[in-house]
Amino acid sequence: MAGAGVVPGGGVMDEEQRGHVEPGLPAARGCRSAIITGTPGRAAGLAGEAARLVDFQRARFQFASPSADRAAARELPMAIIAARSLSSQFVNSAAASALLALLAFWPAGADAQRPSPVRVDKVVMQPLAETAPVFGRLVSRMRGSVAAQTVGAVTEMRVQVGDRVSEGDVLAVLDIEKLTSERDARAATADAVAARAVAAEARLERVEQELARYEKLRRSAAFSKARLQDKEQERAWLRSELDAARAQLVQAKANLALAEMKLARGTVRAPYDGVVTALHTEIGAYRKEGEAVVALVNDRKLEIEADVPAARIAGLAPGADVAVLLPDGTKHRARVRAVVPDENAMTRTRLVRFTPEFGPTETPLAANAAATLVLPVGAAAPALTVHKDAIVRQGQQALVFVANNGKADRRRVRLGRASGTRFEVLDGLAEGDLAIVRGNERLRPGQPVLVPGAKTAEPGKPGKPGKPPAKANTG
Repeated sequence: MAGAGVVPGGGVMDEEQRGHVEPGLPAARGCRSAIITGTPGRAAGLAGEAARLVDFQRARFQFASPSADRAAARELPMAIIAARSLSSQFVNSAAASALLALLAFWPAGADAQRPSPVRVDKVVMQPLAETAPVFGRLVSRMRGSVAAQTVGAVTEMRVQVGDRVSEGDVLAVLDIEKLTSERDARAATADAVAARAVAAEARLERVEQELARYEKLRRSAAFSKARLQDKEQERAWLRSELDAARAQLVQAKANLALAEMKLARGTVRAPYDGVVTALHTEIGAYRKEGEAVVALVNDRKLEIEADVPAARIAGLAPGADVAVLLPDGTKHRARVRAVVPDENAMTRTRLVRFTPEFGPTETPLAANAAATLVLPVGAAAPALTVHKDAIVRQGQQALVFVANNGKADRRRVRLGRASGTRFEVLDGLAEGDLAIVRGNERLRPGQPVLVPGAKTAEPGKPGKPGKPPAKANTG
């Protein structure tokens, strides 16, 4: 039997062949142990059953020649190649036949002991709509010119174009010497009026006390009605003077507050966080109230704005989720915030604002940067979908590995439309299949897999059959 079943060529074992071979593995392993321990009688008894493997190989297999390239060698069990090189040493030996079989298929049993950890995602039915790209742009919700709020010459410019500032930071300072003097004068006036009010209040209190004493003397001989009436008139006059002083004090405090406000506005501050994009004045220039000093844009509170064809507005209800593609290739999500009810008569488009949820980007975000929105076209319809990470490309074919009873079941699939992170499945999968989305790059059909939270099938014990692939969608 020297060299039995070993001829030049190239072939691999399919699933049907492995099903015929695996029942003989226990005998082959026992024979191997007997040979090693030097008990040829027991080895001969086991060799008869194990020899079926060699007969099966001779009838159904062709193994790679020693000159096969490394890519082909990886497709064959390394032990089979070793068996060919040893076969000539065991001419007409039943033990040699068993050893050949053992060398050929022992790695398959060993591999079954080491399942590959994977992550899965269910194949689900979900609403799916056709999509179309629409070009948009990033816009800042907070941008514009920061104006002077008082009059005066510019004495300081604290920022340059490109500087990032925070809310409240000083951008420029106007000439505030006059404003300071006006504030001081208003403060002095307020103090003087306050002093007059205090004095009027003290005099009124003294007259009130004198009137109280006259009232006690009303029944005595020392009582003078004329003097009582004089004091009552004085009290009325002091009350009016005190009321006037208090009103003047209110006015003086208001004037002081206005002067302080003007003084504070002599310092131009950033109304929000952002980046300086332009300077509209320079040191020495005179600014009137309301004239621009700098331009500021908040690049961290961005929205996406797009002119969407009116025919595609139906699928853009507020809150609808859409995909966003930036020029650097990164993908993000956004939600419809508002559809402006004003249609452009020339282009038949409507302005739509989206609130983005940006993740990491390759380039910094900027206002007016381009963005491509993937918008739904028409109403969504139920469709069988699989996560895009489950797709393994092999030439022109799309493959998906499904975790089925602890093993990787390879399926050929036919894909339809794409929507976000999922593909429509037209053929090859069924709802509820556990598609492998992580660790599927180097899987082999039938390879044991370890799914978090699931039990793997015991080696050598086939599990229950999984769900059959979905029938082809001929529609």
